[in-house]
Amino acid sequence: MSTQRSPWSIIRGNLGVMLLSAGLWNIAGQMTWGFFSLYVLALGGSYFDVGLISAVGSITSIIPTFFGGYLADRLGRKRMVYSMSFLIAFTELIRAYAPEYSWLIVAAILSSFFHGLRDPSFQSIIMDSTDPENRAMGYALWTVVPSLFGVMSPYVIGVLIDQHGTQVAMRWAYLAVFVAGVLSSFIRYRYLEETLTEDQKKDVKLRSAINELLSDFKFTLKYLPRQLWIFLVTDLFFTLAWAICAPYYVTYATEVVHLTGAQWGLVMTSWTVINTLLRLPAARASDKSSRLVFMFPAMFMWAISFLTFIYTRSFAHVLIVRGVLAISSSIGDPAWLALFGDYSPREHRGRINAIRSVLWSVIWGFGNVIGGILYQSISKQSPFIIGAGIQFVMAIIALKLIKEPAKRQE
Repeated sequence: MSTQRSPWSIIRGNLGVMLLSAGLWNIAGQMTWGFFSLYVLALGGSYFDVGLISAVGSITSIIPTFFGGYLADRLGRKRMVYSMSFLIAFTELIRAYAPEYSWLIVAAILSSFFHGLRDPSFQSIIMDSTDPENRAMGYALWTVVPSLFGVMSPYVIGVLIDQHGTQVAMRWAYLAVFVAGVLSSFIRYRYLEETLTEDQKKDVKLRSAINELLSDFKFTLKYLPRQLWIFLVTDLFFTLAWAICAPYYVTYATEVVHLTGAQWGLVMTSWTVINTLLRLPAARASDKSSRLVFMFPAMFMWAISFLTFIYTRSFAHVLIVRGVLAISSSIGDPAWLALFGDYSPREHRGRINAIRSVLWSVIWGFGNVIGGILYQSISKQSPFIIGAGIQFVMAIIALKLIKEPAKRQE
């Protein structure tokens, strides 16, 4: 019987390498993620274009993700992780030098193509680095530690935006992401260890790859247990709700509530601080007891946070509402991700992660477009109302249908 290891023992191997490399990437990355919508608008795009760019990127990743899942379970994880990481880093140069917003579509297509090939191996190598007794803790470390590297990055870029304008500041930020990405990719190339054993690897022949790909995924789909299907459907509806709202938090905060760039940066920084304080204890408790005890309250808190955001009228209001959302995510996310791992057999994880990533990409892209239409054509409050409604309904359904697995997968 396995015993629970301390958090420090978990990070001595591959997970530690991934935490360090992702952390370095996040120092620059967290300067761009929360302000991307403003960059699109600054380059001449509309609210609809914000959603469209994200949607095009999401759809582009679908086919590469299937091949990425196939290759993860055939060739191994490491090669796909470091090679695609290098290519993803180079797409940041397109964003940095984009003369107008349509170039961001090109960058989104290329980046999503490489992400699609990489992400099943990326997720599998993290899953492979945990066991059932520390899985939620492993995921919590994965979400907390890298973000700590960039804890002040949103505030820094917010100040730069206030002083130099969105275009100039974001170009500097994307150049920084390129440098950080190349360094992180080299660390993964040098220090990651393969987790797929030699007897699990298989040769890849180009002529038979497509047939094998289809047959392998068919087999995996038949193999998925009913509870995993229920979990995936629930996950997709919650993803839809997030996708409808996510790109428009920053535009609502700056245009309706009239926050400055620095103030929005502080809101994002507070998210990282809350994650740091709560996520690890919540994850450790989830590993020791039940995943659902943490997931179910978080589902309802997400919905409440989405709905109350439209009533914010000041920096303090936004800080409080986003703080509640951060608390609920810190409590619920580690258990959510760990439960997905608990359902997923190791030998199918590359393909299972690919299936989830493909479905997630379709839903995320669809939700971004719907959010853009709602925000631009109906009202600035409508995406958050719709998102909250979806989450309330799905939280009630999840209470009735989602169950803990009888045995957590190794």
